[in-house]
Amino acid sequence: MDDANLVIVHAAADVLTPALRAKRDALYAATFRGGNDPARYWVPPQQHYFLMRGEQMIGHVGVYRREITHAGRRYAVAGIAKVGLIPTERGGGLGSRLMQYMQDDLRTQATDDLGLLVTGENRLGFYGRLGWERVAGPVIYDYVGTPRVETFPVLLLNLRLTAAAHSAWQAEPIDLAGPFW
Repeated sequence: MDDANLVIVHAAADVLTPALRAKRDALYAATFRGGNDPARYWVPPQQHYFLMRGEQMIGHVGVYRREITHAGRRYAVAGIAKVGLIPTERGGGLGSRLMQYMQDDLRTQATDDLGLLVTGENRLGFYGRLGWERVAGPVIYDYVGTPRVETFPVLLLNLRLTAAAHSAWQAEPIDLAGPFW
């Protein structure tokens, strides 16, 4: 990163220090509507990518890994969630740099077939510039024992799919085989 005060910290959720947890929760409250609202039944990220400026956490990308079956084949999926920067840091390219770092790290780890995220129409350009491709969707997930359908745009990042496997993602709904991330 160009700015000597910027550092990306990659950490598994189960080893976060109390200080990092507190900073993460403050970032969630400043960045996401509802903050860390327990009424939203989503699986929390298993891994975090934090963008730090000195001691201040200014950005976050969460990753949740799961195997799912789609079009009759098993896939290792990196579910991407809680992508954001605090409002005062938006618009300067830091979000793109954090996402690119995470994507490069996923490719280096080589354990996931694809990245998958659900977002709003207003963010399609941002993710498209980073290589994410819109697929037909929708996404089906479990919400406290009840199947739900998410119709927001579904995006896929090909990490190691063949062309044939990639095209199958355009053809049918995506069942997350568990709660949303």
